[in-house]
Amino acid sequence: MSFLIDPFLLILSGMTEVYLCEKILCKHREKKNVLLFLSVVIIFCFWIIAGALYLDYLDILFLGDYGRGNHFMWNSGVEIIGLKPFIDTSVPTYKNPLSSLNLLAILIFATYPLWLYFGIRVGYKILRRA
Repeated sequence: MSFLIDPFLLILSGMTEVYLCEKILCKHREKKNVLLFLSVVIIFCFWIIAGALYLDYLDILFLGDYGRGNHFMWNSGVEIIGLKPFIDTSVPTYKNPLSSLNLLAILIFATYPLWLYFGIRVGYKILRRA
């Protein structure tokens, strides 16, 4: 997961959540409760994993140095495809809690529920068309 990949994964998660709830898991009265429960679990998992990456408690091992937690959260391992990193993380961005990049990271983490909600809305639109 990274700041570039997470929004897409959250949208996909929301769409999947709607499909599971509508087609597999739910009876009519339970849909809202199941959807809410799944949403809380998904956001919690994303925040835990992405937070651990951001704070360098977790690395993406198969990417080597490009998968170091904080570096990966900002740059997504783009060096593998020949691009330069977007952000210099030689000093992890969380080291200065009031730095603009750290505050931006907090703001990005705060948008995760919005991305999931967008995915849920898209999921319902797709299901209504089918």
